[in-house]
Order: sequence, then C-alpha cells, then structure tokens
Amino acid sequence: MEHQTFNGLILPTDEEEEAINRGIALDPDTWELSDEEFKELKPYSVWILENPNGTEPPTAA
Repeated sequence: MEHQTFNGLILPTDEEEEAINRGIALDPDTWELSDEEFKELKPYSVWILENPNGTEPPTAA
C-alpha cells in the first residue's frame, strides 16, 4: 500500500525500499554513511566559512 505524506510526497512501499537498498548495496560508488561519518557532516555554507581558502569541500577517498 502506497503511503502519501501531507505535502504529497509518495513514500516507497517496504518492498520498494528493500529494492532501493539492494541497489545501493550493489553499487560500488555508493555507500551508506556510518553514524560517525553522519555526525561529521555540515552544511556547505558552514564549511566554506570555516575554510575560506578551500576551493572544494572534501570528497570520499
């Protein structure tokens, strides 16, 4: 059964969500962030203020 939010966004079903997660797991260029990695994230607007001489934000190695 499809679930729609108050703003009209249609959320995936459990089966669709599982298929999406399988696709993510199979893609070598994609990964899910660990809790620690997620805690380190910050908006670009904050990063650029902290790194005024930086040209680009850090990327995954």
